[in-house]
Amino acid sequence: MKLNIDGSFQPDTGKGGLGVVLRNRLGEVIFAACGYIQRCTGALEAELMACREGLLMALQWTLLPIIIETDCQEMLNLLQSKELVRSELMFLVKEVHDLMMGNRVVSLAKVHRNQNRISHVLANKGRVEELTHFWPDNSCNAIAQLVCVDALIE
Repeated sequence: MKLNIDGSFQPDTGKGGLGVVLRNRLGEVIFAACGYIQRCTGALEAELMACREGLLMALQWTLLPIIIETDCQEMLNLLQSKELVRSELMFLVKEVHDLMMGNRVVSLAKVHRNQNRISHVLANKGRVEELTHFWPDNSCNAIAQLVCVDALIE
């Protein structure tokens, strides 16, 4: 299963959003979600929150191995670091680590932003519309349209 995650941050308001899409090996959407973050310190915090929330949902929806795909190299560096990292966001890093260390195979992968388009749109939707929503399957027409566009590009 592939879990695409993305965070969105607006510096002047401190508001954020998160976007999450879980797909099976055929690229079919299992679920999609967006979330509103009322206050966060920056883009990295929004990315980590998207990772945590997305992984929490994915672990409840599948028993299969999960590949978390993100376009945020800074978050990947924090999550993959073998050294003690001092950061005000370590509580989020620890929460994601704890989720990854369960009885499931969970791995991380860096993708280019254009490969993370749907979660990016969802993260912005959550932030701009102050919306938290969950769509099972392809039940959101906008997401279904983006999936079709993604399939044409690949």
